[in-house]
Amino acid sequence: MTGQERAQLLKAKARELGFELSGVASASPSPDFPFFLEWLQKGHAGEMGYLQRRQAERGNPDLVLPGARFIFSVALSYNPREADYPLLEKHPVSCYAWGRDYHEVLGEKLEKLSALLLETAPGAKAKCYVDTGPVLEKSYAAAAGLGWIGKNTLLLNKRFGSFLFLGEILTDAELLADEPAENLCRSCTACLDACPTGALEEPGLLNATKCISYLTLEHRSDFKEAPRLKGYLAGCDLCQTACPYNQQAPAGREPAFLPRPEILALTAEKAAALSEAEFKTFTRHSALERIKYPMWKRNAAERNP
Repeated sequence: MTGQERAQLLKAKARELGFELSGVASASPSPDFPFFLEWLQKGHAGEMGYLQRRQAERGNPDLVLPGARFIFSVALSYNPREADYPLLEKHPVSCYAWGRDYHEVLGEKLEKLSALLLETAPGAKAKCYVDTGPVLEKSYAAAAGLGWIGKNTLLLNKRFGSFLFLGEILTDAELLADEPAENLCRSCTACLDACPTGALEEPGLLNATKCISYLTLEHRSDFKEAPRLKGYLAGCDLCQTACPYNQQAPAGREPAFLPRPEILALTAEKAAALSEAEFKTFTRHSALERIKYPMWKRNAAERNP
C-alpha cells in the first residue's frame, strides 16, 4: 500500500468515526518551535510548568517517537447546537466542558485509527495524543491543512470555525503529506477586541497569565488581586464567539459533547454551594476534572462580571 493510499484510508476512517477534519503533515521539526521557546522565556506560560518540561521533544517529534516520519492530525467539532448557543458568554462553564471529557472521546477514536494504520503497515510504530503529549499539535494540524492558527492562537477552519478538539498520531509508516491551508484572518481583529483582559497582546500572541481560561483552569495558587473573570468559573469562550467563522460554522455532530443536564441546570449560585463530594460527582468524566475543588471555590469567590 502506498503512502497516498494509506492516508486516504485513514481519512475515510476518520470521517466514519465522526471527525470533521483530518490531514497529514511531515514530522519534521516545527518552524513554530523558536516562537514557543521565546514565549516560555517571556513568562507567558505562568504556572503551566508542564510546558517547560520536555522542551526538546516539542521541537523534534523524533524524540517522542523514534523514526517518526508523519503526523496524522484530526479535529472534532464541539460547536454548540443552535438551541444551546444562547448559553455562550452567559454560562459559567466554557462549552468545551459541557459534555463528556474530550480526552476520552477522542482517545477512543484515535486508538481505532491507530489500529487501522498498524494493520496496513505491519511492523510500523504509532503513538496517539489528545492535548497531553509533547507535541505542538496546532502547528502540525495547520501544516496538515486542517486550518490555520488564528490571531487568538487557536486552530481556525473556514467551514468549521475554532470550536475544535485536536488529536494526532505520530507514526513511522509511509503517508502522504497535505498542503497547509491559507490564513484567512486578514485584517480582522474581532478576537483581540473581544478579550476583556487584554490577554491577546498582539495578533497570535497570548499572554496566558492574563487569560480567563488560564486563570480559572491552570492557575493553582490564590489570586494576588481579584481578576476580571467576566462571570466564568471554568474557561472562557469570548475570543471564539466573536470570530466570524464561528458564527457561521455548523453545530458539532458528536453526541458525547451535548450538554449534560447537570450543566444546563448549573448557575453561579449552585456552583458556589457545591460540596467537595458533589463537585467530584459533577465533574466525573468531564474535562472539569482537571480543576481541583479549592480552585473551583476560589473562582466562585472571585466571580465578578
